[in-house]
Amino acid sequence: MKQQFEINPKDENQSWQKIFNSIKLGFELQEIKDDVLTNDQLVEFNDAIIIAPDYQREYRSSIPDESSLIESALLEIPIPPIFLASHKLKGVQVLNVVDGQHRLRAFYRFLSGEYKLTDLSILTDFEGLDVNELPIDDRIELLSRRVATIIFRNFPGKKFELEIFNRYNKGTKPLTPQEIRHAVFDSSINNLVNMFCTDLYNNSSTPLAKAYAISKDRYQKKACHENIFVILSILENGVIQTFKNENGSEVAVAKSPQYVESYMKEKSENELVEIDIAGLEKAKDLFSRFNVFIESLTTITEQPFSKEIYGVSSKRGNKYQVSVAMILAGIFKKLQEQEFSHLDMSNGDDLNRVATEINTLLNESHLEDPDYKASTTNPIEVQKIVDKFQITNV
Repeated sequence: MKQQFEINPKDENQSWQKIFNSIKLGFELQEIKDDVLTNDQLVEFNDAIIIAPDYQREYRSSIPDESSLIESALLEIPIPPIFLASHKLKGVQVLNVVDGQHRLRAFYRFLSGEYKLTDLSILTDFEGLDVNELPIDDRIELLSRRVATIIFRNFPGKKFELEIFNRYNKGTKPLTPQEIRHAVFDSSINNLVNMFCTDLYNNSSTPLAKAYAISKDRYQKKACHENIFVILSILENGVIQTFKNENGSEVAVAKSPQYVESYMKEKSENELVEIDIAGLEKAKDLFSRFNVFIESLTTITEQPFSKEIYGVSSKRGNKYQVSVAMILAGIFKKLQEQEFSHLDMSNGDDLNRVATEINTLLNESHLEDPDYKASTTNPIEVQKIVDKFQITNV
C-alpha cells in the first residue's frame, strides 16, 4: 500500500545563483502571451521557478525582514528548506513554490538590486548596502551558497497532490479551497482566468471590474476566480443538477463549489500531455461573448451580478451573488440558441427587453420568496428561472 502513495521528494540543493536565474526565467515565462510555445522555448524555460503561483498569497515581508534573511545567509545560518512541485505552464515543465515564497522573493529582490540592507543586528558594516555594494568576495560566496531545496516531481494522482498541499499549509493561515484548487488543477484555462482576474484587479475602475466586484480581498482569496469557473462551467455545460462523487454515485443537488472543482479537474486532466487548444479557444470565445453581454447590462446597473439587476438593494453591501451569476450564465447560454438569434444586445431596445424579462423572473423567483429556506444557488431553482426566460420575436 505504501508504494501506491509514494511521492519520492528529491533533495536537489541549489545555489542562490541558480535559483535566481530560475526565478527570472519564471517571470519571463509568465509574461509570454502565447498559449503554446516552441520546442526551443520548452527547453529554455524548463524547470523555471514560478515564485508566486496562483495559490500563493500576496507578498507581505518588510525590508528589515528581508535584510535579516540575507544577513542569515551571509552568516551561513541555516535557512528552512524550499519546497517546489512540478507543474505544466503553457506546456512548459515548471516548478511551483509550495512553501518558501517569502524566502525566495527576499533573495530575488536583493539580488536584483531592489533594496538595501536595513536594520542589521550583526553585520552592521553592511548596513545600507545593496548587492552591488557588497564586498566582491561576500557577494560571490552568497551567490554560491546552497539552499536546501526539496522537489516533488511525481504525485500518484490529483487527489493525493491536493492532500499534500493541504498538509504543507497546516500550522499557518490555511489556504482557501479555491487557492488549493489553483495549486492542483493546473490548465491553460486556469491561466486564462488568472490573467482575466489580474487585469480586472489592475484596472478596477472599468465596468467589468465593478461588475465582478473585484477587490483586494476577493482577488487575494481567489473568490473572483472561483466565481468565474462557476460561470464557465454553466456556459459550456449548462446548469448541472447533480455531480458524481469519487465512488461514481450522484450527489443529490449540486453546489457551486462542485461546478468549480469538476470543471477545473476536467480541464486539468485534459492537459496532462499537451494543451487542449480547442478547449481553450472554446472557453475564450464563450467567456468573451458572455462579458460583452455583462458589459451591456452594466449600462443598466453597475452591479449586474447582484440583486440590483432586478431592482433590489443588496443586503450588507453584497455586490456579487453567485446565484445571480449562475442565472445570468444560464440565460446567456440560452440566448445563444437559434430562437434568440433575432436579438442584438448592442441594440438598446433588445437590451431593455432582455433586462426587463430578467427583472420580472428574478423578482418572482426563490430569491425573493420569504418562505424559501434552501440555498439560493440550488441548481433546480436556477434552472426553473432559465427555463422560463423567453423573448418573443416582434
